[in-house]
Amino acid sequence: MTGIRFKDWETFLRYVGSQEKMKHKEEWRKATELWDMDDLEPGEWKGMEKILSPSNYEELAMRLGTVEVRSFRLPFESDGMIFYAAGKEEGDGGYFCMGYGFVEENETNPSKSRYVPLPVRKEGEKASFYKIGTEQEYWSYYAKLSERVPGKVLAQVLLKAEILDNYYGTERDIEKDMGGFCMIIPELEERANVYQELFKKYGLQEELYEYRDIIVGEEKDWIEELFLVGTEYGIVIFCPKGLTEVEE
Repeated sequence: MTGIRFKDWETFLRYVGSQEKMKHKEEWRKATELWDMDDLEPGEWKGMEKILSPSNYEELAMRLGTVEVRSFRLPFESDGMIFYAAGKEEGDGGYFCMGYGFVEENETNPSKSRYVPLPVRKEGEKASFYKIGTEQEYWSYYAKLSERVPGKVLAQVLLKAEILDNYYGTERDIEKDMGGFCMIIPELEERANVYQELFKKYGLQEELYEYRDIIVGEEKDWIEELFLVGTEYGIVIFCPKGLTEVEE
């Protein structure tokens, strides 16, 4: 199925802002009010033809069932732009979105409008870890991470990426420049191998972490550990908690 599940509408807006490389980030983050919201039944898609190209409309109309369409005026991005999203709310406040788009207000020329379908969920080989040093990298991996990592952990990873960006810049090389990165290991059985390779590369020892926190989850708890490679370079590891580990 095409789409990504977001924990709330604000997270979805931030994802779009990152993908579109929008300016005025602070204003964008505060943009949680909706301009309008409609539920479209399978036979009610004809109205979207006015604002979409034929190929975009075909992509959107392929969706089955009732779909929620939200529209929103972008803050300070451009004159008279309306943002819209197609998806549905889920029971716990989450939002499953199949795509988003832009259209000029009162604009009926499809050439100036566009629809962006979100990635297709794919089954297959899963990465043993994800390395994230910047907020842009966080959002580029979000579709995959959201399927494997709890929301509380994702929130912590985003916070760390924002801090690194603020102190060391958004365009840095996370391997060569100052700052560091986060390492997310979704599966406990992958932890030993990833730790071994990581510690060998950076000359670290597992017991010599700067701090260790427990992130309590609904299904299982996670560990957050910081290892310092130098005075201006650190690695924060997030992984599921093992049965023998205790809180400190």
